[in-house]
Amino acid sequence: MGSSVWDNALTLLKLDKVNIDGVTYDSILSKMTVAHSDGDVLVLAARDEFSLNLVKGQDLEKHIKDAIRTANDGKSLAVKFILAGDDNALNSTVNSEKKAAKQAKSEFVTPTGLNGEFTFANFVVGDCNRFAHASAVSVSQKPGQKQRNPFFLWGNSGLGKTHLMKAIGNAILENQPGKKVIYTTCEAFTNAFIATIQNKNYTEFRNKFRTVDVLLIDDIQFLIGKDSVQTEFFNTFEALIEAGKQIVITCDKAPANLTQLDNRLTSRFQDGIMFDVQPPDFETRKAIFLSKLKNENFTLSDEIIDYVCENVTTNIRQLNGAFNTISSYITLANGELSLDDIRKIVDPLVSGNKKYLTPDIVINAVANYYDLTPDKITSKLRSAEISTARNVAMFICRDYLELKYEKIGQIFGGRKHTTVMHGCDNVDENPSLKNQAEEIYKLIT
Repeated sequence: MGSSVWDNALTLLKLDKVNIDGVTYDSILSKMTVAHSDGDVLVLAARDEFSLNLVKGQDLEKHIKDAIRTANDGKSLAVKFILAGDDNALNSTVNSEKKAAKQAKSEFVTPTGLNGEFTFANFVVGDCNRFAHASAVSVSQKPGQKQRNPFFLWGNSGLGKTHLMKAIGNAILENQPGKKVIYTTCEAFTNAFIATIQNKNYTEFRNKFRTVDVLLIDDIQFLIGKDSVQTEFFNTFEALIEAGKQIVITCDKAPANLTQLDNRLTSRFQDGIMFDVQPPDFETRKAIFLSKLKNENFTLSDEIIDYVCENVTTNIRQLNGAFNTISSYITLANGELSLDDIRKIVDPLVSGNKKYLTPDIVINAVANYYDLTPDKITSKLRSAEISTARNVAMFICRDYLELKYEKIGQIFGGRKHTTVMHGCDNVDENPSLKNQAEEIYKLIT
């Protein structure tokens, strides 16, 4: 395709006696070859630096692009120029243009509020999100089933909750195109309702949100402090659930910890299925990073990849930001970056990171604080000293790591959730123990 477009463009340029003289055509244009061509970009190679300089940034470049546009039936096509044989320039140019084209396509949003960027196919599964991913796929296949409605995803920002939510919507639209799906943020829902109050057009608002088959609502915690919006959302929620429609919700906290939200809502959020999306472990971060390298056709050494993935630990969004920054440097440096270069790029991005906490880190810190061994804290031993340390550790896991009672019980020797709840309450009701828990948390963050 690229060769034929360029051949036709050359014919047009040869006929353009006003702008193209015979010497320019014979010595420069006719000697140009197609170095790369796809649906988005055409890269032309000039035979020498002199020819390249006469084209790039000059009137001749505009005439070439006009001819190519005409030869391509008026369709848009990015045209770039390089020196023949400069493979680094070719690769960086193609990668840069593909990235720009991909970004433009991903920014197109349908009336559903979704775009095609977030799918199950490009979601990287790891131990931190395996069960949430599997359940999300199941919801997309059979939306509206009572035992998975609502589908509630919670966790810190940048861990992939929105990706999973949008993947559900995109999968439903692909496999069940007759379904009406709407994605909205809680803030957009709130703003729409405020506008409805001002315009008194309640019917239009309710028809939009209460007649859908699938409602995807992001960051539900923003309902806090907005009583009238909470009431409206509660009624919307009830109408959809009663009609057997699917609701998917994301939040930064578990429903039980949304203490400032209407109890009617939090109780209903817990009536479906809930998943805590954890920060990605090293293996998952590396898999995400390798996937991005593959998509952009970049190559880095294992040493560099490991360094990035060992140091960018907070969330997936930060890892994406690090990759985007690194990829820009790769393009500018024609693919030649050393580990020292990467350190200079990455270290400022992660200098403010707090240490990523795991239950093991908490248990070790608590054991050290109380001069115990970690195994005693998770053991069946019930001496006062060990029980106190265990309760403090479980309290930190509940309040700071936001783990559920069942999960904490599994970590601490298979204890029942009621035992964990009682232990955490003992710390909650003891100011001295709460202060010790806070002190330990500060030591490890």
